[in-house]
Amino acid sequence: MLYADLLREINSGKFTAGTRLPSEADFSTQFGVSRPIVREALGRLREEGVIHSRKGSGSYVAEAERVNGLPPASTNRTVASISDVQKLYQFRIFLEGEAAFLAAQNRTEDHVRAIAKAADDLAMTMNGSSDGTYEDIVFHRAIAVAAGNRFFVDALDQIAPDMQFIVRLARTLLLARPVKNIEAVQDEHSLVLDAIRAGDAPMARDRMQFHIRTAQARLFFGESIEGHDLWQQVPPR
Repeated sequence: MLYADLLREINSGKFTAGTRLPSEADFSTQFGVSRPIVREALGRLREEGVIHSRKGSGSYVAEAERVNGLPPASTNRTVASISDVQKLYQFRIFLEGEAAFLAAQNRTEDHVRAIAKAADDLAMTMNGSSDGTYEDIVFHRAIAVAAGNRFFVDALDQIAPDMQFIVRLARTLLLARPVKNIEAVQDEHSLVLDAIRAGDAPMARDRMQFHIRTAQARLFFGESIEGHDLWQQVPPR
């Protein structure tokens, strides 16, 4: 819970890039929690690159463009062809399937709340306030964090600029299609969240892999017969 509160304050602009954060003792008093809990929350933010430490000086907010740990979409993009996009989906199917598996095994209440909030934020974009790209990627990253292995987070951060480009393209196409198609995406996210919350690791993996495969089919086939056969299947339940 404290992790989510601190991340929210950083993302809101209360603590800008380069700002020195209050001490552990100050946070402990402010939020009414013990110092070990503060230390754990700060450690998690540090692992995700949201903050960094300076020896003997304390913790500071990292560069401003990293929000929820995501690098800016305009940097380090590597996809250069349709083949690259296909291969990136292939990579994500295995990477995020295993991340979801581990998330179901290792998730804490804070992790589940963070994933649920990301899913809710994504659902809210259906009112047209956002194209949902940022919220979509935050959802997937929250699951990687819950896996309890920073290398999953590092891998997602590495491909985040490419993911943002592809997800924005896919969601832009979805927004031009019937609402039921967007609702299908939301349902897939909800099913992944439910499996993680229930601690069902094999189901979490199956549902995440199904979600990414159908996302790929929606992008490449849309409403065609091939696309309908590929992504209108019933998700694993």
